Amino acid sequence: MSFKKFIVSKGVIGALIIVLFYGLLMVGIYFSGYKVVPSKINQLPVAIVNQDKDSTTLKKQLKKSLPFKHVKTDLNMKQAKSQLNDRKVYLIIDIPKDFNANLKKIDGQSKGELKFYINYANPMTSVSAMETVAKSVGNHVQKSVLLQQSKGILTATELSQLESETKSLITANPTQKDAILQKAEQTKSTATAKINQTYANVANSYNYSIVKMNKAPSGVQHSMAPFFMSLAFYIGSMIGAMLIVVAYKSFSPLIGRWKAYTYTEIAIILISMIAPLLIVALSKSMSMLHFDSNTYWQLWVNHSIELFASLNVNLIFSLILGQLGIMINMPFMLTQVVSGAGLIPRPILPDFFKVMSNISPCFYSIRADYNILYGGNNTHTLWLQLLTIGIVAIIIHLAIVAFQKKRTPLVQPS
Repeated sequence: MSFKKFIVSKGVIGALIIVLFYGLLMVGIYFSGYKVVPSKINQLPVAIVNQDKDSTTLKKQLKKSLPFKHVKTDLNMKQAKSQLNDRKVYLIIDIPKDFNANLKKIDGQSKGELKFYINYANPMTSVSAMETVAKSVGNHVQKSVLLQQSKGILTATELSQLESETKSLITANPTQKDAILQKAEQTKSTATAKINQTYANVANSYNYSIVKMNKAPSGVQHSMAPFFMSLAFYIGSMIGAMLIVVAYKSFSPLIGRWKAYTYTEIAIILISMIAPLLIVALSKSMSMLHFDSNTYWQLWVNHSIELFASLNVNLIFSLILGQLGIMINMPFMLTQVVSGAGLIPRPILPDFFKVMSNISPCFYSIRADYNILYGGNNTHTLWLQLLTIGIVAIIIHLAIVAFQKKRTPLVQPS
């Protein structure tokens, strides 16, 4: 066989097409999905909660200076914390009661403290961005406070100098030169001590702190665990659906397509219950995730429902196209890497991926994992939404099976 015939054979041409198809697909999806970072981080919603009636000006200044387009200022602290847990806001700047009054005292005892609340049960991109903003705003306010209170330092210095000059004039007598110099030195020492004390009090009159809500342990494996686990189950479901449909199409001519489909769903349920038992346990040992038995069973429930939904979603095109269904299931899986919002928070996703997140099993599973592992609200609602996706997929299956023609088996199932 000549090289020319080999190079234009179906296998080589097919390999070229597959490489081009998946290469172009992945580049197109990932580049279009991740281009929003960091340019659109400013679209994440944040909140300013002002509990000090004398700090209205500061609230307005903060709102104006913050690099975010959506700044909520009408929430109380309870509402803001609830929205932070629900991922409706990603940062809270808390101006506590008597903040302004404590800044003015400069007594070394009172302290005005801004608090920045960040929900760490979120993608790393949003957490990192919020930390950067919190530190920047905190330092900016500190500089403003020091400039404003420097008047106190100047006043203390001027008074000390005036006192020194007054005493020098009163005691101006050449015969008392040594006494005058000694007194001036004492006055200088006193003034210096006052200035140093004032500086110390000013430095201690303001502080800011970052309050870490739903804190994840340090280490990328912890912050990325929800993304890795959910994606692992979904990729497995894509291959699993392709193999399950082979069994379905082998048995349906022998026992009838409805009975074969019933067996298929039973198999999906069993796989969805068994596989997470081992995979969740392995993720704990391999990534050093530290959680108790209650958390383990919650993760099992979450990924059992995810796997049930994912297998049924992938089964749709496998039922229609057989093993070629992977040509559609693979692109859908790739879009979920972005739309699952495990790396980029949903509010700043491009519109296409934001829409896809509504039907993405990974999106609901990742959010539920964050809640289970580190804290958050509405986990049961996420499970219900996951289950709904699986049930809708089953309804679509029933329509597909109903319209399929009866086939004779090509190979007897073993």
